[in-house]
Amino acid sequence: MKTHTIQTLFFILFLSVTQLNAQEYDYVSLYDNLEIKKNYALFGDNVNLREKPNTTSKELTRLRIGFEVTVLAKTDYTFGSGNAKTYWYKVRYKNYVGFIPGKFIAHKAIHASTHSLFFSKDISQKYGNRLAIRVLAGNDYSNYQETFSDLRGSLISIDTESNHDLIKVQYILKIQYHGESCGAENGITYFFVKDNYEVAHIADLSSIGDGGFSESETFTFGVNEDNGHTIIIFTQEDTEIIDHNTHWQESKRMTREFAWDGTKLVPEFSNKFYRPEKSN
Repeated sequence: MKTHTIQTLFFILFLSVTQLNAQEYDYVSLYDNLEIKKNYALFGDNVNLREKPNTTSKELTRLRIGFEVTVLAKTDYTFGSGNAKTYWYKVRYKNYVGFIPGKFIAHKAIHASTHSLFFSKDISQKYGNRLAIRVLAGNDYSNYQETFSDLRGSLISIDTESNHDLIKVQYILKIQYHGESCGAENGITYFFVKDNYEVAHIADLSSIGDGGFSESETFTFGVNEDNGHTIIIFTQEDTEIIDHNTHWQESKRMTREFAWDGTKLVPEFSNKFYRPEKSN
């Protein structure tokens, strides 16, 4: 089966690259303050709910990952130092009212029948800004899974799709990054949520367009005609508008196929194309 094709397409009817942006998303801004009077799930585990916004005040109770709190107010007091500092928030948990640092509150949570996913921004001196994802199976608080990926923007949306019959995969998790200005990079980070609730980082795909030129990277899922297994087709396309008045464009598209062996992509994923050396 042919696994690497290069095509140059001339004078194709122009399709707006903004079509994707017409979809409706549930946006999550990881850099904004938490909303007052809104319910959030805990991202941290064994978090002390304090009587006052500091680490020396009385402990009212301890909160486990996934416990739901209502944000009542943001204080002027901070927790941590440097780039990793976060504000203390006044929250309500059942009959308790106290304070916890904002870093322990998830910006987004997704609940399934057997597990939950929690999303937050992680900042450290060593790794910089990252997206942190935790998976909690049932109420097994002592055994949640955690993974990180580079944070490529502040405005994201989170979506899931079917496993496309990939072995040992429950479903696919997609983190969509939305550029907030013309010419800003958009993209999707793909994760596979496996049967054991491990979240495997698969690829970071990007899309950018400005001034009549666009670049895009996409995944599509198909079937290997030889063995019936699912294949992942990576497409990289560069498009230039030749004539705005008649909406003609010139495109160059390159594709490559990957397989999933239950643990990783085969071959190892790379968005760099190359021409294999010809044998004599």
